[in-house]
Formats: sequence, structure tokens, C-alpha cells
Amino acid sequence: MLKKSKKILVVLLCLIMLGSTTIFADSSTNNIENNESTEELTFLFKIEGYTFKYENAPQPLKDNYDKTCKELGISPDANSEIFVPIDEMQKYKQTYNFDDSIATYDIFNIYYSEEDLYFKVTGDKNYKVYITTYVGYGHQTSGNAVHLVQLLLKRCGYSLNADSSFGPDTYNKVKSFQSKYGLSADGVVGIGTWNKFVVVLSL
Repeated sequence: MLKKSKKILVVLLCLIMLGSTTIFADSSTNNIENNESTEELTFLFKIEGYTFKYENAPQPLKDNYDKTCKELGISPDANSEIFVPIDEMQKYKQTYNFDDSIATYDIFNIYYSEEDLYFKVTGDKNYKVYITTYVGYGHQTSGNAVHLVQLLLKRCGYSLNADSSFGPDTYNKVKSFQSKYGLSADGVVGIGTWNKFVVVLSL
């Protein structure tokens, strides 16, 4: 009888241990799921156009890019990309004959995270830019942050191509935007200007 009781006790203990193990595994899974960060993004806009390599770009685009590079003290790279929004393409087609095959058709989607305070760009380029990033002379003058500023300015109604280089054209358009919306017109994109872009584009 005692042996039988011991066997029953052992079986019960095994079941309890198995049950505990199962609960522990479930708890771990729930913790992983709860810790997964989910991006809550606000869609701002989509922009379409054509991207040229510097070496194959229409001459006016090359001239503008040369001017920017000279001001920044850098040499043009044959593989540098210049994005021309669709509504800007017509002025080049009217004057210059070129094969559309030398350019690639690109789409960019721009989102904003109110919680984490960054812009997200998806499409033919994928990157994030936080609003703590400063763009302009004395700060970032090339790369994705400049590319984003140029896309935002274009969406706000400024005639502008996106070559990812901060030259006089981008500088003047930033100052114009800042002045129009009551910001300090210093030509530098900082937190105040990033936030104003979000407000204007969310209207």
C-alpha cells in the first residue's frame, strides 16, 4: 500500500513539474510578444519621379550639381544620383532630347513617428531621420537627411530636385520655408523646422 502511495505521489509530482514547465514557456512567449516594438507611423505623402546618375543626367542637372559640389568643396561623383520629381521632368523634355531608359523610375513614401520623433522613407531608398538631426551649412550637408529635406520642400510646393547635397538652392528654399511659417530663417533644418514640416504636411 505504501509503495502504491509513493508511486501515485511521484506521478503527481511529475505532472506538477510538467505543468509548471508549460506555464513558464507560455509566459516567456508572451513576454517576447509584449516586448516587440510596433511602429506607429503617420503617412505624410508619396512622391514619384526619375533618378539619373550624374554622368548621364541632362546638362542643366549636371550644371546645378557641379555648382553645389564646388560650394561644398567636393568633386562630382559619376555615380551620384539626382532625383527629379515627375512634374519637374517636363521642363527638361521640352528642351533636351534624351532616352528615358537612362533614368530609373522611383517612388518614395514618407512617414512620421510622433512617438519616436523620426521620419521614415521607404521605396527605392529606405532610411530614418530623427528630428534631432541638423541639416545645413555647418551641419550635415549630404546624405539621406539632405535627401529628405529636399523631398519635404518639394512636397511643400518648392521647385527642387533631390540630389542629397545641401547647396545654395536647397539653402534658399529652406530659408524661404522658414520665413513663410514664422521660423528663424537661418537656413538650418533643426527641430523647429522638422516639426513645422510635419504640421504643414499633415494639413
